[in-house]
Amino acid sequence: MTKLLKLFLSLTFLVGLVYSETIQGNVNCVAAIVEYTYVARTVESPEDTANGVSYSVTGSWPSSAAAAAGMGYTHTLASYEAGDTVTTALVPLVTPDLLAWAGVALDVDLNDDGSFTINEGSTYPTTEAENCSTYSTVPAVQEDGTWTSTPGFDHPDDPLVHSMGWGITFSDIFAQFGAADLVNGQYGVDYGVGTDMENWGMVTVTYSDEEHNNPNAVEIFWEAHDGVASGLGVNDDGQKNDYVGVPVATADTVTISNMEAYLMYVHPDTNLWWNLGWTGSDDDFFPVLGGPGHPIDPNNPDSYEVNPVTGDTTSAGVTTTNNGYIFDPTGAATGGDGIPFNGDEAMAPTGYFFTFNFLEANQVFSGVFEAILGATGDLQVALTAAADSVAFIYVDGETSAAIGASVGQVLYDEYAACLGAGGTSEICAGIFAKGPTATLLAVQTACDYDCGVDDSGWDFDPEDGTGRLVFEIDNSCIPDNTTQRVNTWWVYTGTTEVDEDAPVAEEFTLHGNYPNPFNPETKIRFATEKHSDVKVTVYSILGEEVSVAHDGQLSSGTYDITWYGKDSRGNKVPSGVYFYEVRSDDRIQKGKMLLLK
Repeated sequence: MTKLLKLFLSLTFLVGLVYSETIQGNVNCVAAIVEYTYVARTVESPEDTANGVSYSVTGSWPSSAAAAAGMGYTHTLASYEAGDTVTTALVPLVTPDLLAWAGVALDVDLNDDGSFTINEGSTYPTTEAENCSTYSTVPAVQEDGTWTSTPGFDHPDDPLVHSMGWGITFSDIFAQFGAADLVNGQYGVDYGVGTDMENWGMVTVTYSDEEHNNPNAVEIFWEAHDGVASGLGVNDDGQKNDYVGVPVATADTVTISNMEAYLMYVHPDTNLWWNLGWTGSDDDFFPVLGGPGHPIDPNNPDSYEVNPVTGDTTSAGVTTTNNGYIFDPTGAATGGDGIPFNGDEAMAPTGYFFTFNFLEANQVFSGVFEAILGATGDLQVALTAAADSVAFIYVDGETSAAIGASVGQVLYDEYAACLGAGGTSEICAGIFAKGPTATLLAVQTACDYDCGVDDSGWDFDPEDGTGRLVFEIDNSCIPDNTTQRVNTWWVYTGTTEVDEDAPVAEEFTLHGNYPNPFNPETKIRFATEKHSDVKVTVYSILGEEVSVAHDGQLSSGTYDITWYGKDSRGNKVPSGVYFYEVRSDDRIQKGKMLLLK
């Protein structure tokens, strides 16, 4: 399934002005900020089922393929319900160089008659999803479409700037948007989330004259949501069928080193650092899945990062990864009190890492417990046998039997107390999940850390059958509603005016440019006797392309193409001689002009 990235182009350019302000001309996109919000939704369409939807992000060991084949283990890292935000992605392409790095090139003709043309050579980002992995691609795009607009207002502090609502009324490729009423309407009431016009847009045009006849820059914003109204993320029956493919998980690169420093300098048990397998290691650790990053210290700039676009402050060290450890020194993931190394953490016996020993203890405990309980119906006997079986991996039979009896009794008493306090059998049965940890801790106590329970000092070794497990993030298809909020900035490279009073054109003729020399703008005048594809290109004296002032179809007539002395990125070009080429289908006329400053 391919999903229009709802990225820049849902099309900003479709500014549509049916009022006195002109927006006509050729514009190039020079910057964009795009925010995507992915919110989980309920299954709605046949495509949802076909995609194998999931509401969880999971990791598997030793790999996704091995676990899917029944030769590994899969662990849930995060779960979502309909309405939960899965992720938010910000794409800050705030300079022409960043746009070019992303492969984005948008060249658009805006026409005051309510039409627009995306010219040949333009590209835009989209997303494609394959095997539950969403990734970006930047195909070429070319299209004719239409737009509409609503009355706007001049900015009180700058009469050269005018804002108004805009919307797309026809596009074969992009979303549909309404033109917001910025004068009489109110966000959240008349347009925006929760209103009848959830998909809306606006445009701000900067002119070089107070009459608003000569636009030189435009800023365009829109907000769009999956649904029938936008035409995004729905099938032919109007059912939502979009999903976000999640092949990675959030992680951090600092939790392990931070926790080691905490053990060395803060934790009251000075022996714990010496006893754990991973402390003091020179290993290059994988990221910690779900790690929170550095605690933010306002006085330590190394502890945080500031987003240059939004100004948001986030913890340093946070990343995304396809492979990582499960490391939980606070017990936060298993109901602990959140205090590091406090003794209530599920993975405490294995150095607070999810290791092979921890996995084995859980599998042995649950397997024996279920088998004995099913055979005897005696809960305490089943708990005792399960703990005995785990302990026997490390100690002799007499010691394991004693550990089994002790752990079984403790778990049974806690379960009985839970029932006595009014808990249901289902809720109280959650106590049994403590069995593997309680057993391993008892073994460690009996052996004084010499029984090999803690295998956190190395990554999994298949020959030894112990070590830290490195989980591979599985590809998850999460059905979603996507919201895009996009700001784009454009510069005018040229504007097109038709001379209605000129004689009927009888041939393709170039009339030169005026004024010449010029500063800061000039008009390139030509006539064509037939409907044709017309391209007006400006070149430097070295023959390098500087700007495309027009690229699109024109009917027969006489035209003035205004060039503002700027290159395709909106930068003013230096003084000097420039050449221009007017191409009408396969016919070419050339001229020379001089820019003086």
